[in-house]
Amino acid sequence: MEGFTHIGDNKRSRMEARMTDCRQLLAQNMKKYRKILGISQQALAEKVECSTTLIGNIEINKRFPSADNINQIAKALNVKIADLFAEQEPESMKKMASNKELKAKLEQAMSKTIDEHFK
Repeated sequence: MEGFTHIGDNKRSRMEARMTDCRQLLAQNMKKYRKILGISQQALAEKVECSTTLIGNIEINKRFPSADNINQIAKALNVKIADLFAEQEPESMKKMASNKELKAKLEQAMSKTIDEHFK
């Protein structure tokens, strides 16, 4: 019948939309964690034991990694797999960001102290 939508088609399109959301969340969160840690795509690829191209393609949502790669990425970034797919900023990301800021402040203070000491 023309114009008739099969019930399964609607369910399939909802599943495809959820999968697209998961891919986007993984891409965004992976990149955020990597940048918070201050590591390059190449460094992450080395830890995951995959190509830099794969890491880049995941981050731009062009490729979706295997389950094994997702596990390796989570380990390399020191986060839970669930954090990679979180819709809201996970607590672990907030902690990482604040630790990075604290580290930067400490390094700046130490550098200033050293500079003043040797003047």
